[in-house]
Amino acid sequence: MENNTNQERLKVVSPTVREMNLEIAAETVKKEYEKVLRDYVARVKLPGFRKGYAPRDMVQRMFEAEIKEAVLDNLIPDNLRQELEVLKVVPVNVPTVKSVDFSLDGGVKYQVSFEVWPEFDLPADYLEKKVEKEKTQLEETEVEVVLNRLRDNAAEYLPVSERGVQNGDYVVIEIQGRETSSKKFMPVEKVVILAGHQDNEPQLNEVLPGLKPGEEKTFTVNYPPDYRQKKFAGREIEYRLKVLEIKEKKLPELNDDFARLVDEVENLEALKEKIRQDLVRHREDEARDKAINQFLEKLAADINLAIPESMLKEEAQAMIQRQFREEELKKIPSELWPGLMEQARKQAETNLKNHILLRKIAAREGLEISAEEFEQELKKVSESRNIPLDQLKAALARGERDEEWKLNLLLRKTVDFLAGRIIIE
Repeated sequence: MENNTNQERLKVVSPTVREMNLEIAAETVKKEYEKVLRDYVARVKLPGFRKGYAPRDMVQRMFEAEIKEAVLDNLIPDNLRQELEVLKVVPVNVPTVKSVDFSLDGGVKYQVSFEVWPEFDLPADYLEKKVEKEKTQLEETEVEVVLNRLRDNAAEYLPVSERGVQNGDYVVIEIQGRETSSKKFMPVEKVVILAGHQDNEPQLNEVLPGLKPGEEKTFTVNYPPDYRQKKFAGREIEYRLKVLEIKEKKLPELNDDFARLVDEVENLEALKEKIRQDLVRHREDEARDKAINQFLEKLAADINLAIPESMLKEEAQAMIQRQFREEELKKIPSELWPGLMEQARKQAETNLKNHILLRKIAAREGLEISAEEFEQELKKVSESRNIPLDQLKAALARGERDEEWKLNLLLRKTVDFLAGRIIIE
């Protein structure tokens, strides 16, 4: 009977919002009120009375609002927690107290509102809704792009002295600025720049070519009032630069020796084939993920899956913080924030829906992560990151992240399960 009464107190406002109308017995309220009042009498000091000796009724009148607030703060959280435990309801946000009726003789009646994860069932035939995977294609030029990137990464920068600076050289310079209006010199700096780079000041790129080590040159820059670095904005600076060293970029030859240098392969053709296979594998993984995302999106729409508003906001904010550094966030113009938040919100909704559905599917299909599977995962991560297995386990234990890692592994296992059942090749 009590369980039915508790259930009737829980009102379903929407798939993710619940309200509860709860009561605290007058006897409990009176007992807590007396406790708080005694505490106030013992510690307040009123004019004309020693601390702890003020009349009880005077303290009660003067601090009536504070005493009432303390009683509610002491009683409501514990009462609400007990009610939620009985109903086995877990809010995803901090419940909001919407109204309170306080009476010593009648007790406390209050209403709370909170959000929960939606309750839903998967359709019986959900695995029958197949999706087609896109065909993957690979152009040979894509292999060349990767090969040239590897070649660029393996480049050496060799000192040259017989010629002047050319675009593409790394140049060590000594540079000092002087504000033309005040004649005030700036500190001498020693910097390395890439000659001809688009981020350099145009005037610097104009004067640098042809200069040899030991040669100097001056140039002037008029910075606009809205220049990104405020210390230069609106100022005219005359710079003196001196070339200290020139380093020429030397690319390795594309041959078998180069192939063996960048990977464990026999020759250049074997390296190209490995690149080709890696690209194809990557494209296949992308196509698989896209197909599964389409399946989950359709499934979420079919069951009208809703996400708690508080979780959407929290996930969207977390995504933005992962995408931008703190100093970058401060530089984002205010007019761009609404669009940025809307984009993050949409992605957050997709992420959370996929997460919920994958967990539901895992439970439906009885998918679990065994101790052996988790151990194998830790060994794999240990080897790939070159971290001793014991150190990795200790780090996870300290951060209490074992369950988080197991959940991520379970979600991947669920994706693999879906890939084998709902994708049409």
